[in-house]
Amino acid sequence: MPHAAPKLNAFPVFMRVEGEAVAIVGGGEEALAKARLIGQSSAVLRIIANAPEAELLAFIAANGATHIAAAYEAAHLEGAVMVFAASGNEALDRRVAEDARRLGIPVNAVDRPELCDFFTPALVNRAPVAIAIGTEGAGPVLAQMLRSRIDRMLSPSLGPLASLAASLRGTAERLL
Repeated sequence: MPHAAPKLNAFPVFMRVEGEAVAIVGGGEEALAKARLIGQSSAVLRIIANAPEAELLAFIAANGATHIAAAYEAAHLEGAVMVFAASGNEALDRRVAEDARRLGIPVNAVDRPELCDFFTPALVNRAPVAIAIGTEGAGPVLAQMLRSRIDRMLSPSLGPLASLAASLRGTAERLL
């Protein structure tokens, strides 16, 4: 009798974020980690933090992110395509998650998988090539270990090579 393959509880997808707002609520290390991750994309970062730590402020300034220097309100999430609750405060993260869901926006609450609509993968970025490693929130350290191994395997020139191939695609189709 064949063995049934385990089913994924979270399906991996790549979401278009170019020019779209992604909101991050929080002012500390967790928010900075998510800002760095999303900062690898062409999304417009919106960081809601009343009193952000210096390192997050430096990131905001260096990367052109929008900083909303106010206490969190649900209205800060409007227009975002994705939300990260990264305050480190369970009650606030829960409130952010509830507000995002009410507004129909997918939400990730850092280190609170029960509040997450999606999980952020460990990412190997060779834009436009991206490899995402996910564990449905069960093993983030394992995902990082795998990411590190894959990162070492892939040449930094993979991205430019993929871009070159994309630029030649029309010519190749016409000739072949």
